[in-house]
Amino acid sequence: MNDSAQTSDAAVDAADRHLKKGEPLLAYNAVQEALQRWPEHARLRQLQALALARSGDIQRANSLLESLAQGGFDDAETLGLLARTHKDLGLAALDDAPRAHHLAAGFALYERAYDRARRGGADDAAWYTGINAATMAVLRSDLTTAKRIAAEVRDLCARIASKDEAPAATYWREATLGEAALILGDVAAARAHYARAMALAGRRFGDVSSTRRQAKLLAAHLHPADFDVDALLRIPPVVIYSGHMIDRPDRREARFPAALEAEVRKSLREKLAALAPIAAYGSAACGADLLCLEIARESGCETHIVLPFPPADFRRTSVDFAGGDWGERFDRAVAQAESVTVTSDHYARGSSATFDYANLVLTGMGRLRAQTLDAPLRAIVVRDPDDPVTPGGTTSNLTLWREVGIAVDEVQLAQPRAGTGAAAEAQASAAPPAAAGGVRHEMRALLFADAVGYSKLSEDQIPGYIEGFLGAVADLSRRTAHRFEHVETSGDGLYMVFANATDAGHYALELSALVNRFDRAAWGLPPTFGMRVALHCGPVHCGIDPITGFPIYTGPHTSRTARIEPITPPGQVYASSAFAAVAAASGDAFHMSYVGRMPLAKGYGSLGLYHVRGAT
Repeated sequence: MNDSAQTSDAAVDAADRHLKKGEPLLAYNAVQEALQRWPEHARLRQLQALALARSGDIQRANSLLESLAQGGFDDAETLGLLARTHKDLGLAALDDAPRAHHLAAGFALYERAYDRARRGGADDAAWYTGINAATMAVLRSDLTTAKRIAAEVRDLCARIASKDEAPAATYWREATLGEAALILGDVAAARAHYARAMALAGRRFGDVSSTRRQAKLLAAHLHPADFDVDALLRIPPVVIYSGHMIDRPDRREARFPAALEAEVRKSLREKLAALAPIAAYGSAACGADLLCLEIARESGCETHIVLPFPPADFRRTSVDFAGGDWGERFDRAVAQAESVTVTSDHYARGSSATFDYANLVLTGMGRLRAQTLDAPLRAIVVRDPDDPVTPGGTTSNLTLWREVGIAVDEVQLAQPRAGTGAAAEAQASAAPPAAAGGVRHEMRALLFADAVGYSKLSEDQIPGYIEGFLGAVADLSRRTAHRFEHVETSGDGLYMVFANATDAGHYALELSALVNRFDRAAWGLPPTFGMRVALHCGPVHCGIDPITGFPIYTGPHTSRTARIEPITPPGQVYASSAFAAVAAASGDAFHMSYVGRMPLAKGYGSLGLYHVRGAT
């Protein structure tokens, strides 16, 4: 979907729409693009901070809102959002002092905005800021103040209720009344108000997610009896799916013949109806994939397509052979999807790594979306129960999903086996050819690092760089538990190849920490000397360099990693959205804050990037 807006109001609407659906990353991208045209637009800057807060980058959201407030934008909305970031920072603080500081700051801001709104007759702003001030008082263990404000908010909401109120406003008023009742100890009233809010929510799952987190927070501090937040404020699951294609005409043994399409559609419709998912993430091959996409669209579910290479190539390799109207159905599914992600630029003939990579990305995208919404993640698989585990295949996905604890609903294709002779020979002849010259195409995680300030070092400083800095990196590489399998150095640069995202991510954080504490003065290096570290992953061509006789790992994904590094701030680790998704697919515990779509170096296009930090 293209969120490019012709007016600032349209840009605000686009960002707001994504936030309501629980898509803060898409909201941030829309705002980021709009702010290039309207850099001083207050509402866009507020939405930028809100998108950051909802995607987990609370510190950056706090800084943006502080800047807004200090610049004169101290309206109730700005103060409320700033207070929210203080609340989140306080709850995340590990020590008592910063926790108390942020909670006190958050309460003071909410209370200030609440008092200002009441005096000015701005009732909508008053009940929003008031209920949050009451919640902050609960977190500070000041129940007397919390109950006083909650009672005032309850009376205010009752007074302003109107039959002409928009459903969105009624939703937030009912959610607010639920929070007020919970603070006042009236559990029955809280249940009733939350139930009415859910009846009004529709598909505003981003809003429900915020309400749910607030209710969980209050319940954890107030310990109400018989109050089940998960049951009251249920968010449907995010679904990832995988399944077999319709059988090729030359297939030796039947697996998913076209005659089974109606039966599989019926089974999938039943499973998707039972789950009623928010969104579905998967590929778009003929057969199970397109059936899932079509049924999901029929039910009003978002669809997000992840392809291993561009749509035209994918249609030729994985759709058109089935004949009929499958090609038109593919085009329609792509056109209707909320997003289409292409993980590699080209179809690598004979490689399963391209498909493995796309499967990991779609798994991680689904998991990241579910985490953002505090929603369950479920999987649907359509497969032959006798299907072997093959790289990039459906059963490979099933194995991964079960290994990382994702609940799977399976539609089994029980089908008599048939076919030999010429068909078997055709099947064998259709097998992809082996890569020439022993070059393998395999998934790897890639790290590029650049020494900032290297070009300004004097001749006398270079030995300190080699012996001191590179020596420290060598020492880290010997003692780390996260080993690379290949490394190249070139003047100021490091290129490292890892077998998986886990090792690459942890090593990157260790390397960044080493640089940040490195004693520059002891080795005669300037205080501005630093390092940028960039991460990406994808299929690369692995072999032996004919010139050097050493291993070589190269390809378009190597170039992509190299283009991320120059735009990474010194002292930080940035990763592509693909790396974030692959790490999430494996359940790796990194803290990754979305930075936005950033233009890459040397005109290499733009890419969604994350700031990577260690899990707290």
